[in-house]
Amino acid sequence: MRYALFRCCALTRGVLTRSGLAICVFSLALSTTSAADVGQGLLWRIHKPKVPASYLFGTIHVDDKRVKQLSEDVRKRFDESRTVCLEILPDRETQVGIGLAMLLPDDVMLDTVLGDRLFVRLSLELNRRGITPMEALRLKPWAAMVALSRPQSQGGYALDEQLFHWANHKYKRLCALETLEEQLAVFDQLTHADQIALLEDTLDHLPKLEEMNEELIQIYLKGDLDRIYEKSLELNRVPDQGLSKRLRESLIDRRNHTMLARMKPHLENGRAFIAVGALHLPGENGLIRLLIKEGYAVTPPDVSLPPW
Repeated sequence: MRYALFRCCALTRGVLTRSGLAICVFSLALSTTSAADVGQGLLWRIHKPKVPASYLFGTIHVDDKRVKQLSEDVRKRFDESRTVCLEILPDRETQVGIGLAMLLPDDVMLDTVLGDRLFVRLSLELNRRGITPMEALRLKPWAAMVALSRPQSQGGYALDEQLFHWANHKYKRLCALETLEEQLAVFDQLTHADQIALLEDTLDHLPKLEEMNEELIQIYLKGDLDRIYEKSLELNRVPDQGLSKRLRESLIDRRNHTMLARMKPHLENGRAFIAVGALHLPGENGLIRLLIKEGYAVTPPDVSLPPW
């Protein structure tokens, strides 16, 4: 059996699913190298001489009140910040853009892409989630997987959305580390064959979805980045190594380098609060290691800064 974490973008805000795909929270930190130990903690101080410190915070894109009960230290660093950077800004324009991007071209229908047998199986499950077969016909295969995997909302915001609204309320500068088009390209660049394989895998493992979601939330609440990294490797041993490699490169490595480049101007000014999916932090190609290679001191907030 294969597992994965699927962290989708703003519209679904944190889908977790058992499939070969892992994107956007739990974005999976897959790597061919061994894990680079970073330790425990979701909040990290980023510092260079003569510049006020900034902070990097690992999030999980789900609407669960447990993950939104932020520690006093996280709240303090957020309140002290002048700029808040998120992966993307979940404003209304973004939400509409994602909704449109999930639809197939007007002259293509999902039953034609999937075949009748798979589409009937899918439409039965989607109908249980309030999506009619007529609505399902318009979805791209990856969007159907998102709809299947979306955890039940508790009627509020996901953690990243909550930070976005807090920042607006406090009149902080906001910055996006990625564009919507860049995030959605990770899905759309998958071939239909890859999307279908992942969709079938999701359907096969729906009964275990709730149990796995809870396990992943518990790991996140402990804030153990090394365990998060190890779990991502454990859950993503898939037979199709070519697909696994393509996903790893597009979902994690390239995005980490893009986010690093776009956060650097804000780090140079200091007092930035940067919140991205927790699985972007650990690993040899994770943001913590990349920042250290750029000459920053990256430490837990309660650790003394090194001598320069």
